[in-house]
Order: sequence, then C-alpha cells, then structure tokens
Amino acid sequence: MKKIMVLCSILVSCFGFSQITIFQDSFDTYGDFLITGIGQWRTLDLDMLPTYTGGTAGDPTWANAGAPQAFQIFNPTTALVTNSTGDCNPIENLNFTPRTGAKCAVSWAAIPSTTGGPTANDDWLISPPIDLAGKTGLQLSIWYKALSDCFGAERFTIGVYIGSGNPTQSSDFTIITPLPFLQAANYTTWTERTQSLAAYEGQTVRIGIHCISNDRYMFMVDDFKVTATSLSTDSFVSSQFSVYPNPSNSMVTISNNGNIQINKISFFDINGRTVNSSNFKGATGTQIDISELNAGIYFMNIDTDEGIATKKIIKN
Repeated sequence: MKKIMVLCSILVSCFGFSQITIFQDSFDTYGDFLITGIGQWRTLDLDMLPTYTGGTAGDPTWANAGAPQAFQIFNPTTALVTNSTGDCNPIENLNFTPRTGAKCAVSWAAIPSTTGGPTANDDWLISPPIDLAGKTGLQLSIWYKALSDCFGAERFTIGVYIGSGNPTQSSDFTIITPLPFLQAANYTTWTERTQSLAAYEGQTVRIGIHCISNDRYMFMVDDFKVTATSLSTDSFVSSQFSVYPNPSNSMVTISNNGNIQINKISFFDINGRTVNSSNFKGATGTQIDISELNAGIYFMNIDTDEGIATKKIIKN
C-alpha cells in the first residue's frame, strides 16, 4: 500500500497536480536494533549515557539494549516486548506499536549521571542528504509519539543542516521548530508534525530530529517524508525533450528541439528514491543505459539551465 501511495503522488505531479514525494523512510528496511550504520542516516549521541529499557518481564535480549545510543531501529515483535495499560504503579502504560510497518526509530531515555555529567538526552537522528534543487512548496512531515505517559512528556526539536557533510554538534543545525521544544505526551496514538522547508529551496540539506527529554522513557519517530507541491518544471522546456524508445530495456536516447543544455539526468523509482544519476557538461542530447534497472515505471528528471523536465519511462 505504501508503494501505491507514493506512485500516485508522483503520477499526480507529472500531470500537473499538487504533490510529489522527494524522500521518505519508514525505517522498515534497516536491521533490527541498529544504533549506527542505518543506511545513509546518521546518529549523534552527545550525552553518551547508558539508556533505560522496558517492556519485558526479565532482562532484555535485543542488541544494544541499555547501551549508550542516540536512536535505535526498534522492532517490538523481535524484541519480545509487550504493550500494557495500568495506573503506572506498578503496571506501566506502554505502547510500542509503530505507526506503519514493523519498525520505527526510537530514542531511549538516558540514565541521568550522578557524578556531575549529563542528566538528559542529547540525541540526534540525522537524515541522508536531501536535494531540494528545482522544487517548490517544500514540506517536512514526521510522525511521533511517546512510549508511555507515566514519566512526563518527551521533548524534541527539529533542525536543518545545510550541505551533505556530517554534522558533529547541535550548533551545526538551525532549529526550525518553536523554541524551546515540542512535546510528545500521547502514548496511544501517533501525531504528525509538518514543517515548511521553503527557506531551503535549491539547497541540499540534512534534517535532524533532536531528542532532549529529561529522564522520561522512549521517544518514537516513524514515517519521515519530504514533499514538494510541484517541480519547478517549465512546460516549454519539457515539451522540447524527447525520450525514446519508451518502453526500453537498454539504451534510452534523450534529445531536444531547442538546443537546451543538459546539466544532470536523474531517475527515480516509485518510492521516490534516486536509482540512477548522471552529470553532463552542457550536452544537448545523450544516451543512457538503463539495462541494470529493474523492470517497472521510473521518472526521469532532466535538469537544465532553463528548468527541469520530467518524463515517465517504462523499463521492460
């Protein structure tokens, strides 16, 4: 169902309507209980404190349980944790259920230092670099909630890092949410947070989610998505380009009638992910081999000095 929804949003944009998905992730493709090596995501643990666990009758057996960590890919099924409802003493209110799929990204509460060190979470989950060039109406959407309401609301902010590098400290980010922080108090249902990214049009950014809870329990994030209301695609530019043969199983020729210089050609799959990208130095036509792509529908962005043209192409 997720793939169908993404395909629909891309098709809508290609025929002149409202929204396309630039990037999205529901964290289901990563290994259970990872705290680093989460694809192109980065984690930044600035408190370096051990963490709480919960939801099991005995000691937890999942990898990295209790270890110092920023965020973790959490699978409640393989963790063997149990949801519960009570009065918080002795039975805690717990809801581990991801919003979609089997996993989500979580930040376990840091165990406060008793020797003068940090006493609160200072943990970042940082997105892969996201290219916002040639797009308008940019918006971030994340879904979040607390594991429990027994220990107070979780606290977090969202920040933007400009560029594709690796931020190393909180000051590398510009906070785009209201200060001092947002709160996640509800443990039974997920809440969506949307945030405009209009200030970052034309740039490559990383988006960071910063958990700053103080002795709470677990902050949960799922279904991270960046969308645009339109590609900045000039209809005239698009009309000048021809792509053939289409469908194709190998070489695709791109030509244009207006002698428009091509800077870059990118292919996106139905999940909105870049699967092929090539840079050009002012070519007006070229050929690209798509034989290594899986069969299916793709969308080709042709980036030029005069705008971006989008073409649908079918790989046999």
